[in-house]
Amino acid sequence: MTKHLFLTGVKGVGKSTLVQTLLGQYHGTLGGFYTKRVTGVIPGVYSVHLLPADRPEPPSADNLLFCCGSAGRQAAAANFDRLGCAALARSAGAGLLVMDELGPHEAEARAFRAMVLAAVEGKTPILGVLQQADSPFLAQIAAHPQVELVEITAETRSALARQLRLPGSR
Repeated sequence: MTKHLFLTGVKGVGKSTLVQTLLGQYHGTLGGFYTKRVTGVIPGVYSVHLLPADRPEPPSADNLLFCCGSAGRQAAAANFDRLGCAALARSAGAGLLVMDELGPHEAEARAFRAMVLAAVEGKTPILGVLQQADSPFLAQIAAHPQVELVEITAETRSALARQLRLPGSR
């Protein structure tokens, strides 16, 4: 049975940093996406980057995921369906899917949620991040029998960086 590794923890504890550390040890092909906060443009703007990505793309209308507090739910859902689905569709054949990160903003993004759940049912290992939020979608992923959910705290993050390993890592 394929095991998927999802990290969770409070905001700012280092989940995405740990993902980047683990990816630095991985030697296979990557697919999926990561989100990155865009600073100096509009507060609360996040862009999505498709993997493999050798350099971050500048923020544009093409990769804008959402603006915290200012984008409507339907606009956010449309962006997740467009960008997230594109990232997952283009990841066919990857040795590892990255999903950094999944949160409550996907509540109305039906197509994206369906693709994520299909990936969790699939054979390609996933390294992902689940925000700590009250969301049926996130709870469904966390409860899946193929998912190992690891909570990161300030006390455990250094040890986890040494302990966790991905298939194909050194």
